[in-house]
Amino acid sequence: MARLIPILVLLVAFAGLTQAQEALGKEIKDRDIEWSDFSGPVDPASRFDAVTNWAIPYRYSAPVMRGDRVYVNATTQTFLRANSWVKPNKQSDRLLDHERGHFKIGRICAREIAATINSTGFDPSTYREEINKVYWAVLRKYLEIEKQYDEETDHYRDRELQARWNKKLDELLSK
Repeated sequence: MARLIPILVLLVAFAGLTQAQEALGKEIKDRDIEWSDFSGPVDPASRFDAVTNWAIPYRYSAPVMRGDRVYVNATTQTFLRANSWVKPNKQSDRLLDHERGHFKIGRICAREIAATINSTGFDPSTYREEINKVYWAVLRKYLEIEKQYDEETDHYRDRELQARWNKKLDELLSK
């Protein structure tokens, strides 16, 4: 069975971005994850068959004043963390389908973080803190969605609800 573990979120500064990306794992854009993407050491004692751990670093442009508000252009990336793993004898299409759902949730979260930051005007004196608050608010929302996903699908055991979630996540990604 799959397990959601706490998502490690790293905020990446402009300097050292390349090194930070290497530490984050593998950036995956516009494709489903595959078993070959899971490179972390397996926890043989875990009751779970796989762990998908994603991270969303972000950065933003220099602020631009419009009236009395500051606007930025934020970009995000979605990484499959290097500590994501699957037990070799548990690899199956059904489990991979479920783990892909976890990563899709991360990709949707990344997109919403950027869209929300990019459409919000911030106070010029506190914009950095406000951007951080937006980031964490959106992230918390998706952490709850991840919990709901695992509960409703019973960690991929409920085929009907897994199929519903797959459809829902694919629709959200296609928007």
